[in-house]
Amino acid sequence: MHQLTIAGTAYRSRLLVGTGKYKDFAETRAAIDASGAEIITVAIRRTNIGQEPGQPNLLDALPPSQFTILPNTAGCFTADDAVRTLRLARELLDGHPLCKLEVLGDPKSLFPNMPETLKAAETLVKDGFHVMVYCSDDPIQAKMLEEIGCVAVMPLASLIGSGMGILNPWNLRLIIDNAKVPIIVDAGVGTGLRRRADEHRHRPCREPPVDGQRHEEGGRGRARGLSRRPHAAQALFRRPVVADQRTDRFVSEGVYTEGREGHGHIKSYVRRAGRMSEAQARYYAELMPKIGMAYARQPIDLAAVYGRNAPKILEIGFGMGETTAKIADACRDNDYLGVEVHVPGVGALCKQIAERGLTNLRICQHDAVEVVRDMLPEGSLDGVHIFFPDPWHKARHNKRRLIQPRFVALLASRLKPGGYFHCATDWEEYAHQMLDVLSDEPSLANTVAGPSVEPMAGFAPRPDYRPLTKFENRGLRLGHGVWDLIFKKR
Repeated sequence: MHQLTIAGTAYRSRLLVGTGKYKDFAETRAAIDASGAEIITVAIRRTNIGQEPGQPNLLDALPPSQFTILPNTAGCFTADDAVRTLRLARELLDGHPLCKLEVLGDPKSLFPNMPETLKAAETLVKDGFHVMVYCSDDPIQAKMLEEIGCVAVMPLASLIGSGMGILNPWNLRLIIDNAKVPIIVDAGVGTGLRRRADEHRHRPCREPPVDGQRHEEGGRGRARGLSRRPHAAQALFRRPVVADQRTDRFVSEGVYTEGREGHGHIKSYVRRAGRMSEAQARYYAELMPKIGMAYARQPIDLAAVYGRNAPKILEIGFGMGETTAKIADACRDNDYLGVEVHVPGVGALCKQIAERGLTNLRICQHDAVEVVRDMLPEGSLDGVHIFFPDPWHKARHNKRRLIQPRFVALLASRLKPGGYFHCATDWEEYAHQMLDVLSDEPSLANTVAGPSVEPMAGFAPRPDYRPLTKFENRGLRLGHGVWDLIFKKR
């Protein structure tokens, strides 16, 4: 692992810890020794580092000769208050310029006030401070802070103290990819990215660890369940809030409907962070505001979205978008809607759209079940493409497969009479399950001879409009099979 370098100083540990919530400074020192952290954040408004003579002083327990003291402006709600607080801290620390800037927006959510943060950062940098800055996960504002001269940018993962984890990894990835200064994920992470030292204070420590060794050996980076302490999200919403918690959905009478929390449809995908190339990130940022369709729980007028009356084709799970772009390019008289949750894939398709000059393709980056159920009116589609969905080949995972009776019924209800439903897979067992599920849907009819004992009966030849991918070509050369199924709405 590369060393963390901030304002020209290298640190072995990437863990930053605070100094609050301890019964005394002796316990603070013991917990920080156990953590192995070298950078220690100090809330100047709550902790004495010399501004109260005669009172216990944190610097006696954590001398600056052994630790990097990082004064922060926790509790400041204006740029002027933050600047005044850090100037006081610099005097108390004999001219030490490194600081952490926080300007909060409101006392409940503790979300950053970005206009005041930008104003304070500009003043402090001009005044000679080395500013590490707490901010929102907005990539544009993070870049503005870097350009002002901040030595590290610290976007929130979620609300301070919430422990909800990283709620928007895609924004953080954009920030990291575009940054030339360290990016330190701050606030609400809840696991090993920035664990509070008070979680370790009861652990015995014989000697300070090196480079976070004890942190890793103890497995402290793994999630340990939900935090039991009250946090800002509870205060804000008057109920516990955790990542991905919401009023979810359940299946009733073949239709996905609103339901109780915890009884939602089973996800057929796993979000993968992945890494976008610079070009993909650039096209994602440029094109998604123009061609992206934001999820909304109300039906949309597809003709109005595309500005014309043309056949509308839905593609679910387009992967890296190669096939989708080729089909849309070859069939410009049709309009296509691609639905995908994998951000690098969305970025790759945005790049293809720009390079091919496609105007008949839109993208919705969201769960396909919810998009189909909530946004697409009945009888609004002329076709559905589902090419090479995850086979979830282990028996215990088969329930995660996308092609299930109720979802097929939902999709069929969105097709116009005569509309087609095209699936393809290179997993034989899944192909036969798809055939059974589609054949059992009463509103759909197979375009080829129905199921029989012959291996290929019921499967269609690959139509010309579906191009071969490089992976499919390689599989065919190795003797692997590919099965297409094409059904039509009765």
